[in-house]
Amino acid sequence: MKIFLQGISLEADLQIRERTDNGSSGWIAVHDENQFLEIGEAVEEENLCYRPFRIYVNSRIPTQVRLYLHAPEGRIYHVIPANIFGDNNAATTHPGEFPHLTAEGEDLFNSPYWEFRADRAPMPISAVCGTFGTLAVSIDPYAMAEEPVLFGKEQTGPLLNEVIDKGFTNGNPGAARGADASVLYDTGKLLHNGVFASLPDGFGVTLGYTNDPFSFINKRNPGSSTWQAACRASAEGRIYFAEEADEGRRSIHRIIRREYEDRREKPSARKKPLEAVRGITEAFTRINWSDNFHEYTNENCLPPADTCLKPWRQVLEIGWTGGGVLGYPLTVAEYILKLQGMSKEKIFGSALDGAGIFNRIAASYNERSGLLYDLVKPIDESGSRLNGWWSGFGLAKDVHCSYNVGSALHYMLKTIMFLQDHNLTSPPQWLDTAVKVMDTVIALQRRDGAFGYTYRSDRKEVADWDGFAGCWFIPCAAYLYHLTGKRKYQEAAHKALKYYGAQVRALHVYGTPMDTWKAVDQEGNLAYIRGARLLHEYTGKQEYLTALKDGADYEMLWRYGYRTKPDFRPLNDGWNSCGGSVTSVSNPHIHPMGVIVDSDLYYLAKQIGDNYYRQRAEDSAAWLFQTLELYPDKTGYGAYGVMSERWCPSDGLVVQRDSEGKPYSSWFSFNLWAGAAALEEACERTLMLDEVRDNKDLTLLQPASL
Repeated sequence: MKIFLQGISLEADLQIRERTDNGSSGWIAVHDENQFLEIGEAVEEENLCYRPFRIYVNSRIPTQVRLYLHAPEGRIYHVIPANIFGDNNAATTHPGEFPHLTAEGEDLFNSPYWEFRADRAPMPISAVCGTFGTLAVSIDPYAMAEEPVLFGKEQTGPLLNEVIDKGFTNGNPGAARGADASVLYDTGKLLHNGVFASLPDGFGVTLGYTNDPFSFINKRNPGSSTWQAACRASAEGRIYFAEEADEGRRSIHRIIRREYEDRREKPSARKKPLEAVRGITEAFTRINWSDNFHEYTNENCLPPADTCLKPWRQVLEIGWTGGGVLGYPLTVAEYILKLQGMSKEKIFGSALDGAGIFNRIAASYNERSGLLYDLVKPIDESGSRLNGWWSGFGLAKDVHCSYNVGSALHYMLKTIMFLQDHNLTSPPQWLDTAVKVMDTVIALQRRDGAFGYTYRSDRKEVADWDGFAGCWFIPCAAYLYHLTGKRKYQEAAHKALKYYGAQVRALHVYGTPMDTWKAVDQEGNLAYIRGARLLHEYTGKQEYLTALKDGADYEMLWRYGYRTKPDFRPLNDGWNSCGGSVTSVSNPHIHPMGVIVDSDLYYLAKQIGDNYYRQRAEDSAAWLFQTLELYPDKTGYGAYGVMSERWCPSDGLVVQRDSEGKPYSSWFSFNLWAGAAALEEACERTLMLDEVRDNKDLTLLQPASL
């Protein structure tokens, strides 16, 4: 079958697979496509063409239908948002970690074909990018069948861990039946559809789905292949062609945007940002802070038997998952709450304030390396101030990590700027330390603009160049350019933005967190967004605004633009995924970190007059605030203001079980960095309310106005 789109001729195969108690028929070619597929006329928009379609099944036997499209000849780059980016950096990652779209090597996770539930993707599409532009196909992530669908779980394959169980029947197991190879359940009428990528040139969607070659649960954790099939159901989608138009792979962003227009469903929250500021601050100072350790912590529990949060580790790192990420929002929250008439003692009690956090960071300067120690004090008897919780993953040990150092420095400088903008002062050692560290980083910067991924601790030398984590030094350099007026900081940031920008435009940002073995990720791009925004704000140069848009568009490959239907508590009752961002191809869950660039998205929207980016930022804030409101009634533990780092919109990373063994689509953990990101968003949304920003009258935040 041929499908024509604006001068492009696509080869397409339509296939069906019948599922019975005796197993699967395998994929069978359909010669009369009109039985299972209806394709509409082409619709042409600016630099975009698509053909709507309806895929359906009407059979006595539960059946899956697959629309398999073939890209034109030439080098192509597969994309399933948040899941597949080319081969997922197969060449430099550790074996046994996460999916790689490749037929080479012996890694369990290497496969020429990967299929996922469509709601694994923040936008339910599969795409290929090439010299022609981008071709993509979308599908409704769900369909309502006319009768109960069949759910299967394959028992074959070299699995490391079996985590999928009867919980996936949503409490309606029916009569479990099947041969030795499968366990089958009737699961109600909700049918999950699929998206897939296939070598060398295949991409497409399925009515029903199969996790193939197996279910990717999370890093290092494959599970049994699961699937669904129906007798009578249908779903709609579109086949897209976006011309290259000098954009390269970035032409995919027009398709993401077009799908978002139709699928967006903004979450709703009851509480105002100011209420979130109060609640999160109280959760940190009254729940998270440990008087026994005299430290902020990560805490957990196991409901329903145990609902009392207790520390499971002290948070001693200077950045990324601790330190500066909390120091900045605590400083801003203190400012806001003092306007509410609260005293410092009432705000913090015995807990450490933001200034105290940054004093410890500034005191962590390592004279030999010219950088900051990664920990404010050792986590164990080894005495090391380099090796934190991430060292156990084997990627970064006995070295300074750019993610820790750059994140800490970024937030220290951001706090200096905030205090300066509000006619408040900061200790001089903060800026002095930042200057010393950035002077070291710039002295070691490579000629092409790269910063290191890790650095030696006993001398001024880069240990590992490969990765995106060094991008966190870009906003640091931009802040120092503004604070000192020295052009060397702007020049260093400019070179780095150009270097890292090539990876953003290629949709291949990898190597930021130290626990994901250089997976393609979302987190490093947040630094790119912040750096581009600051450089534009401080220089007014158009190239930085273009870079900011590139970074914002890449973020949307990770940020959900629609509402999913999670399987389990606490997300299967009213929660909305729209606006939440996935962390990496290694960890398939939403985390709160994406909210830290919402202020940059508002800035972009205003600068270029494009409401799309404002809507995306509004979704993110709404996602966060409605998630906060799950506590404690729906989460079963904690209090309003507590925040976990893990929210599972689909079937990925559902590994938490409660004390009764029931699956749970989150984690019974109060993660410091996650709460800190939430507090940062709450503070910045409070201070950017139109009436406050436009009137510059902060008395509007006082009780009488609420």
